[in-house]
Amino acid sequence: MSSSKYNFPNAQKVQIFERVDTYIENNNPSISESKTSSAANPEQSSTSSDTLLTLFYSYAHADETLRDELNKHLKLLQRRGIIKAWHDRDITAGTEWATAIDQNLNTADIILLLISANFLASDYCYDTELTRALDRHTKGEARIIPIILKPCDWEFAPFGKLQALPIAHGAGAKAVTTWNNQDEAFLAIAKGIRKAAEEIRQKKTSS
Repeated sequence: MSSSKYNFPNAQKVQIFERVDTYIENNNPSISESKTSSAANPEQSSTSSDTLLTLFYSYAHADETLRDELNKHLKLLQRRGIIKAWHDRDITAGTEWATAIDQNLNTADIILLLISANFLASDYCYDTELTRALDRHTKGEARIIPIILKPCDWEFAPFGKLQALPIAHGAGAKAVTTWNNQDEAFLAIAKGIRKAAEEIRQKKTSS
């Protein structure tokens, strides 16, 4: 069988394709710029920075372990550029903690209330952070999402009228620590937050 004029040895093929790519890039600067940008940002998503939502954790320090576990389940939303989470452990040395908390609470798009008896008993969480969060929620500046971590009498709190997470199948909100599999509870929370984030982003882009 006679060989085709295009049947070059593999090494020669690679050289030819590299030369073609170089020619195209040299004559189309926009393609080269696009490749450079992609290489510099391998995890870059199609999400615009304008729709990146900031998320604020309001919680009692006694529940820090559960907060860390929840943050792991929300990490994919952060990697995808959908949310950027913040909590008071992100405050750096030498920073006024009250000012940092106020600034992040006042600019957050989503405010997670990590509910437990510890939260309800904390004067700072209940009187300061919750009061400001409810004010912003009422004005439509942010969305409060109560996350029930541990069983407590939370239904009569000022946020009791809001839909809380995690929602058990065929039931209402069920405290994370009462689930047989806590990963399933955190999964339900992550899905609920993702849905809320998508709604908020859609409103932002359409306004």
